[in-house]
Amino acid sequence: MKIIWHIAAGMLLLGAVSVSSGYYVLLRFFIFGAGSFAAYKNYEGNQKNWAIAFGIIALVFNPFIPLYLYDKFTWLVIDIVAAILFILNSRMLKDFND
Repeated sequence: MKIIWHIAAGMLLLGAVSVSSGYYVLLRFFIFGAGSFAAYKNYEGNQKNWAIAFGIIALVFNPFIPLYLYDKFTWLVIDIVAAILFILNSRMLKDFND
């Protein structure tokens, strides 16, 4: 299941460069789902701080009630920080099967 964390990180890093607007719609849906799943798995594993962090990521990328930030640099920072969190967390969780 760690592959979800890795795909999410890759998609976020790709989103940090200029791509089509359709990609950002896909990114919002995928990261919302991956962030929600990561929050659940971390909560289940008693990693409350990680669960909160991924809950915030899921809220920021929520496609149903989108957060509109019109500054590309702000999204660049958010994408990179979220990607780093997914990568770090995937290395911490040892009880998942790959």
